[in-house]
Amino acid sequence: MVVGVYNKERHVGECLRSVLAQTRPDFELVVVDDASTDGSRGEIQMVRDDRIRFVQMPRNSGHPGVPRNRGIGLARGEYLAFLDADDVWMPEKLEKQVAYMDSHPEFAITHTRCMVMDGEGREIYLRHGGNYPPPGDVFAELMKHCFICTSTVMLRKELTDQIGVFSEEPCFKSGQDYEFFARCARVSPVGMPDGVLAKYRNVPDTVSRRAANWRSLPRDYVRHRIFWRRRALWAGKMTEPDMRRIAYGAAEENANHWRGAREFRKAAWFAGQMICLAPGNTMGWRQLAAAGLRRGG
Repeated sequence: MVVGVYNKERHVGECLRSVLAQTRPDFELVVVDDASTDGSRGEIQMVRDDRIRFVQMPRNSGHPGVPRNRGIGLARGEYLAFLDADDVWMPEKLEKQVAYMDSHPEFAITHTRCMVMDGEGREIYLRHGGNYPPPGDVFAELMKHCFICTSTVMLRKELTDQIGVFSEEPCFKSGQDYEFFARCARVSPVGMPDGVLAKYRNVPDTVSRRAANWRSLPRDYVRHRIFWRRRALWAGKMTEPDMRRIAYGAAEENANHWRGAREFRKAAWFAGQMICLAPGNTMGWRQLAAAGLRRGG
């Protein structure tokens, strides 16, 4: 499995120990530190085990896809699994997921349910309420929303020979995992063993949350716009009108959110995106008018 690290001094030790505590002991752990500037490297080196391969990047890449791809290139096992440096696995995660994939060769990629925890490790809620599309062709559902958590994913390494690795494009500094999962789901049904097998830490300093500010534009909408424009990603699986509707729905959701939060300038911007996507739909114009009237008030 691959763990990419950047400035996770507080949590990386707990993360790595959750891997070493797995009930299935046969694994290789590739840890790639992306030139952290805090004490992450020291915390990593304190966790000693022959199954750990530690790689220190000479300079920070500025992109989470880079250390993940470095880890993929070094991994030697049949399966690849990913774990973010502030998340943890349940002890039986590897054992159950490998057994599931061994018995279901039709799935080249699987994911699991996960628990959301806060910065102190307190469990908050079950992600997505534990509700996910059933195993199989989930591409259309995935295009609407990324319900797959990176720290739950396991895939056959040969899949990367077919679809490539994580994007290192600047536009996917936030969302390279989503785009990667979409490429996986395009060519393979997605499996899901039973059980909550990982914990995802919901803290405000993650890459995706830093990128999800107004200056960078809310990330879900930006991803949908990029996906819509990249026909090779969905051609043959979705139609152009389907993808346009998905982007439109994301813009409408953001317009409603920001209007409810009384951020009328932002709401107006997303109403403008609705108009660009579907100028004949009066909803966008009504959203724009409502936001403009509130701004004027």
